Amino acid sequence: MASFDQRPRAHWHNLGVIRLFITLILSAISFRGAARALEIIGPLLPEGMAPSPNGGQLWVLRLGLYELRRPKEQADDWVWMMDHTIQTGNGRCFVVVGFRLSQWEALRNEALQEDPQASFALEREHLSVWMIERTESSSGAAVEQQLETLSQETGITPCALLCDQGFDLRQGGAAFCQDRPTVVVHDIAHAVANAVKRQVQKTLEWDKFLIDANRSKSKLRQTAYAFLLPPDLKTKARWMNLEPLIAWTRRVQQFLDDPQAGLAKAQAPEDLQVLEEKIGWLRRYREPLAEWSKLMEAAGVILQYLRTHGYHRNAVAELRARVAPFQTESLEGFFTEVLAFVSRQASQAETAEQGDRRLPGSTEVLESLIGTGKQLQGRNKNGYTKAVLAMAASVVKCTSDVIQQAFEATPARDVAGWISEKIGISLAAQRCRAFTVHAGGTKPD
Repeated sequence: MASFDQRPRAHWHNLGVIRLFITLILSAISFRGAARALEIIGPLLPEGMAPSPNGGQLWVLRLGLYELRRPKEQADDWVWMMDHTIQTGNGRCFVVVGFRLSQWEALRNEALQEDPQASFALEREHLSVWMIERTESSSGAAVEQQLETLSQETGITPCALLCDQGFDLRQGGAAFCQDRPTVVVHDIAHAVANAVKRQVQKTLEWDKFLIDANRSKSKLRQTAYAFLLPPDLKTKARWMNLEPLIAWTRRVQQFLDDPQAGLAKAQAPEDLQVLEEKIGWLRRYREPLAEWSKLMEAAGVILQYLRTHGYHRNAVAELRARVAPFQTESLEGFFTEVLAFVSRQASQAETAEQGDRRLPGSTEVLESLIGTGKQLQGRNKNGYTKAVLAMAASVVKCTSDVIQQAFEATPARDVAGWISEKIGISLAAQRCRAFTVHAGGTKPD
């Protein structure tokens, strides 16, 4: 079966197949996997054609570059969301996406009108991609210069920058905002994660609990009770990673309240003495676990509120009322820290020029986008490759009309030029060149 990129130009302009391939890729299927899937259903495609992995990848990259370069609407209510993504090798990639504040408000209000208790969050299709650029340095000065360049090239000054509290982003964003009507606000999830971490580390029980949880893994892994294994806790333990561990403790504690019934349902051997030796340690943490569980619930309430309602004049008062059921004397430090953070961000939302307004408080959608970019670059994480453009493609509404417009505006040679200028040679290519001894191959004579 011939591949699309091997046929004359007139034959591979089948927008339906192109759209199908791109949709598969952006649904977390590899380039080879998507090409193989279309090859299998090739008899159902026009003229029995299917794209090769390389040809299909080029479609995705052209769509991504089109999104990156297309002119953005001139308006004074753009919010830029920015972050760095790190891969193997030297440097990192700076990513900036944007959305209109008026659009965010309209979407939020629509969701709350349908359900006043709804949890609203931005989705990828609500974003536009403004910058994807590999940089050797992630200093504050570098971030400021990249934002300056972006503003000059687009002719747009954003009303706000949204980012985490990384030193380079914070410093660069603040420098960019000088003498501009732009403010910087910071992501609530990172702030809550830091506050949770400080809270749990105040107690000696937490360290002991983690030690016992890790020990129980080795005790349970190769036994008939492996179904009771605790989840792994990542090294960079943000509160989202702690939540599964706390949820596990709840389930196992319920199991230990009536182990015979649980073992019968699991069809596991009923050896209560062995079971107690391997998992009975959890009983010692019933009280601190109840407090940590309350902490996780409160963190979830805070994140959901800010994700939906953003930073605004009444944010602290409304949050204080929502977290009141979780407040205890031992958790007072956590709530004081988080509410003070929200107060500082809310003060940025209200300015003399803008009056009482709302600014979004979560960068989760950007983190999701960056995660997709890493996934599309492959399992080997071979540094930055041209596949970073797939991040931009993943925000596009993939219709036949958009694809046709993108391909007409973005020839393949533009993609090659962008890769050479912005990304450079990948680690895989460097490895290939470095290990090639001579033109005949790497084998000795």
